[in-house]
Amino acid sequence: MADGVAIAGARSCDINISGEEIEVASATQNRWREFIAGREEWAVACGHLIPASGTPLKSSAEMVNTFVTLRLESGLEDDVLTGRALVKSWRVTGTIGNLAQGTFSFRGSGALS
Repeated sequence: MADGVAIAGARSCDINISGEEIEVASATQNRWREFIAGREEWAVACGHLIPASGTPLKSSAEMVNTFVTLRLESGLEDDVLTGRALVKSWRVTGTIGNLAQGTFSFRGSGALS
């Protein structure tokens, strides 16, 4: 990543892009529902490890309710998605004897291109 900050120890990333369907009235029949495509939305959840040292928990918690620019790369050349997103939540799971894990949830604001 050229500019920005990578989420430390990223282990997984889920991208969800969905479209809205809008029901319309048919001029030719009234038995079956008909739809047209509406607006689109996207969201991302990114799982990561909580390092024993490094980024303090407080700075990760303070990211909630802020906007960030996400750059999602598949590893293939020129296969990159970028978009502005709201940090919706940050969840941490700690289990005795295991590494602590966290998940950031992002809600897209505008196009993902």
